[in-house]
Amino acid sequence: MDTANLQTTPPVTSRQRIFPLHLSPVESFMLADDQPGYPMTFVIHLQVAGQIDRPAFEGALAEALQRHPLLRALIKTAKGSLPCWTLLEDPRPAMDWACDTVPATCPTDKPVDLTKEVGLRIWVRQGPDRATVTLQFHHACTDGTGAYRFIGDCLAGYGIRTTPGDHQPVFGEVDASLLRTRKDRAMSLSSCATRAQRTPLALREFWKILRRQPAPLAPPGSAAHGSQAADFPGFVCYSFDRTRHEYLRSVASAQGVTLNDLLLRDLFLTLDRWQGKRLSWFRPRRLRIMMPTELRGTEDYAMPAANMVAYTFLACAVGDVRRPNELLRTIRDKTALIKHERSGTLFMDMIYAASQVRWLLPFVLRRKLCMASTILSNVADPSRRFTARLPRKAGRIVAGNLVLEEITGVPPLRPGTRATFSISQYDRRLTISLRCDPHLFCMEDTASLLGLYVEQLSRSAADHSPQTTPSVPA
Repeated sequence: MDTANLQTTPPVTSRQRIFPLHLSPVESFMLADDQPGYPMTFVIHLQVAGQIDRPAFEGALAEALQRHPLLRALIKTAKGSLPCWTLLEDPRPAMDWACDTVPATCPTDKPVDLTKEVGLRIWVRQGPDRATVTLQFHHACTDGTGAYRFIGDCLAGYGIRTTPGDHQPVFGEVDASLLRTRKDRAMSLSSCATRAQRTPLALREFWKILRRQPAPLAPPGSAAHGSQAADFPGFVCYSFDRTRHEYLRSVASAQGVTLNDLLLRDLFLTLDRWQGKRLSWFRPRRLRIMMPTELRGTEDYAMPAANMVAYTFLACAVGDVRRPNELLRTIRDKTALIKHERSGTLFMDMIYAASQVRWLLPFVLRRKLCMASTILSNVADPSRRFTARLPRKAGRIVAGNLVLEEITGVPPLRPGTRATFSISQYDRRLTISLRCDPHLFCMEDTASLLGLYVEQLSRSAADHSPQTTPSVPA
């Protein structure tokens, strides 16, 4: 890796030294949930206009890794004979660089082993005037917000190396010492004041989730063909343009709900339609959507990439989808509680309590129980999560000679959770990304499910069009 002109982060002094660093409960959860065929990794896919300067890109990557130490760390037994993050001086994440005619592949039998390699892999595919950059992160190292901050720093470092004059990107503040408090920060948001109160409540919640399992998404009925390697990164996308995006927002507002509420309600309706086409004689159990929720506060702004996410669950009985307006109001009320009363911290209580018994998390998670029918992650505008300040051109991020045209991605899949959706808003477009279980769904099946969701959103817009807006654009 070319490190010429590398702007490095100041060396860590003995007073600042924080590694080896014990794993947090949520990091232990992600490791325990890393299963054969279902790696606990997520992918972020960038499309850029321009020719990538490889030495500048690799120099920017090296600098960003200095700023985000968990992405250059391995897990080793250290302090107290417990698993700890330990730093590598020269991490060298796996990088596959080729022209755009060479497909990116990632075999399912090659998981990220954090005891042997860092939790970051990169594929770059360069065409004549455009390139794609695919980044795979292990979820124990970082959540989506941390990954976007890392990507923002990579783009800033690249822009600094390739932008002449004074109009260069500016790095945001980063404080690695905040990693020490990431566990305490999550626990301080707990719904219980003491461990004695937290543990029994959390274990009851764990039992409730596992006992009342939702209906898994029905397989498409056709054998999945191909492989995850051939389809990597394995997700499909659909974008509503600026006009239709704004229209959907106005439709939600006219009904007194947020766009996220509308997206959740219509996802329930879509899942019910999918189940109905394949399980027409019987609809088993309820549907459940799992949603990542952000635990960072303003005081965590300078924290490097780390996993500071919890999960909340929304359930829907079969009869609820027959009353879509009532279901929408119910979702509105529940999401308001999640936002204002931090009810999502119950997940942290649950994971914390389970982590106190060393064998419990692996035992429960490897039974391959269905915790949710699907995952929906609404990341809003990913570029707004960058802490680096980069210039824009016509609403798009500019990094030196590159223009970021699109940024998409999907959360990890679990064995029982067969589809994972991500909603992003960039350049005023609304993009839905979907990945389905590659062992059960081929890419055509995944595209079919996404098409049902887009169709449902368009139908809702047509049925509830505000008088102040035009008819639904084609």
